[in-house]
Amino acid sequence: MIDFSIEPEFQAKLDWMETFVREECETMDLLWPGNSVNFETHRSDARRHLKPLQEQVKARGLWACHLGPNLGGPGYGQVKLALMNEIIGRSSWAPTVFGTAAPDTGNAEILAMFGTAVNAGIKLGQAPV
Repeated sequence: MIDFSIEPEFQAKLDWMETFVREECETMDLLWPGNSVNFETHRSDARRHLKPLQEQVKARGLWACHLGPNLGGPGYGQVKLALMNEIIGRSSWAPTVFGTAAPDTGNAEILAMFGTAVNAGIKLGQAPV
């Protein structure tokens, strides 16, 4: 039989995510509505609001959780990812805030697996500085 129980320390992460998505990400949905506005990089007002939220997510160890430990992620596994995505999926901004928005998820895996040191230091679509 499969054990779907969640240990208390991970449940605390889910509880934090629940509050954070409701109070921060869903607020962004109201301030900057639309299905693709989170991909509009020219929206400096939204980007200024986004960056501190991403930093909070990173500080909690919840950034790009789809990546396994061999690719620099936490390696939570499918059950935990499903529980996280249930929360993240309520907001159109949350995947961007948590570093799990497509196509970034696939791009991150490709860069982690096949990228060079130069690739690791740049974002896709930007020239190296």
